[in-house]
Amino acid sequence: MACDITKGRALPCKDSRIGIKSVDFAVYNDAVFTVTAGEVTTIPASITAVFRYQVKGTGNKFEDVGTINAENRTVEFKKSLSLVLPKLGVTSDVELSALLYGRVYAFVRDYNGNVIVCGIDSGMDATVLNKSTDTQGYSITLEALDKVVSPSLSSTAKTALEVLVSATNVTP
Repeated sequence: MACDITKGRALPCKDSRIGIKSVDFAVYNDAVFTVTAGEVTTIPASITAVFRYQVKGTGNKFEDVGTINAENRTVEFKKSLSLVLPKLGVTSDVELSALLYGRVYAFVRDYNGNVIVCGIDSGMDATVLNKSTDTQGYSITLEALDKVVSPSLSSTAKTALEVLVSATNVTP
């Protein structure tokens, strides 16, 4: 990884939309993601299915925070994905419990067509699950520590990911 910056950054147009559109979860399995220039070009063959969680654009958040230890000369990126899932239900309880106990890769899709993958080093772990009758829904937070900022998927990898989306869904 290069240590010297090589380019500036212009102020972009105001043509972006904020928010998460959906998140695809895959069971963590020590897959090796090849990242070139911040982009994943192929989905590892060991990932054979992903499960799509559709969310509303507001109330959901992904953050990727780099922490630098100047003394040790190390950098790590803490990923935090917080989702709000409306409507309580027994089948949702079962699937969210499974998400709590396991580790996953998370493919986060925004409203601009970007997809990033989180947890490529050791998977994402659920840290909080809140089931609330006040909101008639769930809130869940997953976290991971990786060595690099979450890479984006290339157009080829996005197409490959779509093929893996399971048709099996919970209908709340």
